[in-house]
Amino acid sequence: MRKRVCGLWIVLLAVMMAVSACSGSKSGSSTQNGGEGGTAAEGSKDGGSDQLATLTVTTPRWPNTLSYEYGQNDLTTWEQDQTHVKIKWNLYPDADKIQKLNLELSSGGDLGDVIMGDFGADNSFLATYGSQDALIPLEDLIDKYAPNIKEQFEQYPDLKKSVTAPDGHIYGLRELGVCYNCDRAMRFWINSDFLKKLNMKMPTTTDELEQYLKAVKEKDPNGNGKADEIGITGSPKSWYANIHQFILHAFTYFDGDGLYVKNDKIVAAYATPEWRDGLRYLNKLYKEGLIDPAAFTNDENQMKQTVELNNGETVGAVAGGGQHVFAANDATRLRYQIVMPLKGPSGFQNAYRNDYGEIGSYKFMIPASVKDKEAAIKWIDFQYTADANARGRYGTPGVNWDKPKSGTVAANGGEAQFEIIGSDIWQDPQKAHWHGANSIWQRWGSDARSKLPAGQFDLETSLYDAAKGYDQYAEKVSVPKFFFDPDTAQQYNQLHQDLKKYYEAATADFIVGNRDIEKDWDTYLSELKNIGLDQFLKIQQTEYDKNWKGKS
Repeated sequence: MRKRVCGLWIVLLAVMMAVSACSGSKSGSSTQNGGEGGTAAEGSKDGGSDQLATLTVTTPRWPNTLSYEYGQNDLTTWEQDQTHVKIKWNLYPDADKIQKLNLELSSGGDLGDVIMGDFGADNSFLATYGSQDALIPLEDLIDKYAPNIKEQFEQYPDLKKSVTAPDGHIYGLRELGVCYNCDRAMRFWINSDFLKKLNMKMPTTTDELEQYLKAVKEKDPNGNGKADEIGITGSPKSWYANIHQFILHAFTYFDGDGLYVKNDKIVAAYATPEWRDGLRYLNKLYKEGLIDPAAFTNDENQMKQTVELNNGETVGAVAGGGQHVFAANDATRLRYQIVMPLKGPSGFQNAYRNDYGEIGSYKFMIPASVKDKEAAIKWIDFQYTADANARGRYGTPGVNWDKPKSGTVAANGGEAQFEIIGSDIWQDPQKAHWHGANSIWQRWGSDARSKLPAGQFDLETSLYDAAKGYDQYAEKVSVPKFFFDPDTAQQYNQLHQDLKKYYEAATADFIVGNRDIEKDWDTYLSELKNIGLDQFLKIQQTEYDKNWKGKS
């Protein structure tokens, strides 16, 4: 009898030790650095697939991600081995992802445990479905189980404010993206060969820019004996390549929506006398034949074709976020140098900067159909680790990218964090990652890539240097990313869409002379008022005064 009891105790002790081993420190929330021990849910520690926890993840299927399955996709395989969580994929067609997500949420459909990826959801979307209990609040789960998310919120309080609904709940989590140059992208470039041939210095004022453009048109700097040079070109369909955006910063502040905050007041720049003065200047350039008429209709390819005419020796100046958007060849890209912000006639000088550009798209939500809230938030929290983000953007270390040796200089002048092996696979057919669907906390941007050898066109270094120069002139005037209740958000979105469409079309009309800047300006202002400009500004000012004034 004693032997039997003793045997039972030995068996029981062995079971207790096994249970203890499975519920030790490794089964908690993920480690901050995404190390090999980080896990997201209870599960087997020997990799046995029969003991893995399972989560169903709904995400848009990126067409060039050839497989999402374990053993076929590198990120899926690595994450399952790290977290001991098996993913059952619920893949939506990318083309109609938001429509399908809307349908499932509104009808109480089964969306599994986690909604991941950029569906195009905005604050109105989150507030609506959160108030209907189709999305669950996350703040208590974050406090209990998500140390990485909490750390991000502590470091970036504006981000937490931007995801907190008017009812105090958090229904979704936004990406925190790092792209230093992207947030300073209303840039302008001049053909340095033309400057040399014309024996002119880089323009520093609007008057000097006009003098340079006249010389380009009249003095044949490409030397072919033809009057075929073009002053300025651009495109309304490329990255910050509208010809007015950089130049108007010599007259007034404004962000990507034509707004700014100054002395705690939100202003529509496009309805100010300063904007009108800027349009007068641009209309003068157009009348003098210094602006390419096609700049108002070009797509990006047409803009590139224009810039590449005569082996890249035709256009004097180009608007654009970077040389890569307006020039097809590296030799041409090397020819164009950045123009620092110009001083206008009154001495005003400013550069665009998106002060809230790090706050990106919503990437994670937990639907009401979730089976295990704790496992879901722990798995999401793992996506906040540095390793998960780097793999989610660049692919597999040692295959698609690598950590440079110590002392390697980055494009931004600091210590290089990565170097691409071969070419960036971001747009290529691949099985390395989920095309950024899990990207939620980038620790470094593209300018942390190792600097290229001298003489090569190095886009990242060029854009970083340009952005750093612009920062000397940029004031913090961007309008924050507000979170409205559903009804207010619907009204805001409609007004935002209608006003932007109208003022952007009118801006082009004033520049080319389809509208007379002197005779038609009052009519333009009246139409802005009729569309609802006053209400649009009031909605934002109310939210700013309530949650942002004196806090950002």
